[in-house]
Amino acid sequence: MKDILHIARKEFKDTVRDKRTLMAMIVVPLLLFPVIFTVVSGLQSESMEKAMSRELKVAVAGTQVPSNLQAHLERGQNLRLIPFGQDTSYRRYVRGDSLDAAISVPGDFQARLDNMQTGHIQLFFQSTEEGVEKRLSSLLDRYEAELRSQRLAKLDISEEAIQPVQVDKVDMATMQEKIGKYIGGFIPYIFIIFCFIGAMYPAIDLFTGEKERGTIETILTTPVKRIHILTGKMSVVVATGIISALLAIVGLFGGLNFADTLPAEITQITGDILQPQFILLLLSMLIPLTIFFAGILIPISIYAKSFKEAQSIITPINILVILPGIVGLLPGVELTIQTAVIPVVNIALATKDIVAGTIDYGLLATVYASLILFAVLTVAFSVRYFGKETNILRA
Repeated sequence: MKDILHIARKEFKDTVRDKRTLMAMIVVPLLLFPVIFTVVSGLQSESMEKAMSRELKVAVAGTQVPSNLQAHLERGQNLRLIPFGQDTSYRRYVRGDSLDAAISVPGDFQARLDNMQTGHIQLFFQSTEEGVEKRLSSLLDRYEAELRSQRLAKLDISEEAIQPVQVDKVDMATMQEKIGKYIGGFIPYIFIIFCFIGAMYPAIDLFTGEKERGTIETILTTPVKRIHILTGKMSVVVATGIISALLAIVGLFGGLNFADTLPAEITQITGDILQPQFILLLLSMLIPLTIFFAGILIPISIYAKSFKEAQSIITPINILVILPGIVGLLPGVELTIQTAVIPVVNIALATKDIVAGTIDYGLLATVYASLILFAVLTVAFSVRYFGKETNILRA
């Protein structure tokens, strides 16, 4: 045990001296999401503010535009109305961005209203132009509401008389469940990626790097059992992966709390989620997951002759790690006895249910058993592979 701790301490010191590892393990996961949320939140607020306040050039087409409709449109804020009459070229101008939108009123519009029929108005816009459809639809909805009130008053009919049934929808899902199903699918996707990346660089450096520096032979000649050398090095790889994943989660929650555009309910729920019980459950799953990753990364790092070769082999594996993590983001995919035994998929779905507060502890136990089993298998393979000198000193 003393030899293992000595090797782990020595390797950890060497690891934290490497700037590349520090960036991947600490700086990127901790600062990535606060920076993303701050920038996106600022850009989104600025973009929406500009979209809702800028002047819109709107064509009004039709030979018989009712005076009350014209007056209602003129009361709209920051609208420049351009009469087009019978000219239908407004479609081309809207498509070419010379006009922001066009309102077309057919000739029989007023006659249909007078006959208690439905008058049709066409609104031409481009959905790629932010805020245009929302502003004009809101304006026309108010006009439609005024006409409806006038028609009901003329007919001496109450609003309730034309609405015989109203369905009052009651959502029984709690705010935590709704937010948990959304954010909960994103959280495992994040920490799985950073867990793998955080373990990747130390694994390459502690094995392939030793071969490149020519120090692996020196280590093997020391009076320390080979299993102790591997255990010490693997413990550093596992520790860096766990630290990276936890810092990514801290950064994610920090970014959510600093985002000004998010509703207060989301900020409150995310704060409630980040409780000791959640941290302990997350950590208890991260440990076997990271050991599983380490058991895959270490044999590859031992096999590779150079740092570049190790990266070229491991990089495609990133995709194999990311794809199962995406499953947690898919609607309709739930934690079952089948998905609970699939590596990476099980932890993604379990974390989503933990965040939502709907976890089945029987299935969670299956997830733990599966994670531990796969971790043991990969570690056993690493021990066997590291035990052969021909693998370590491969020319």
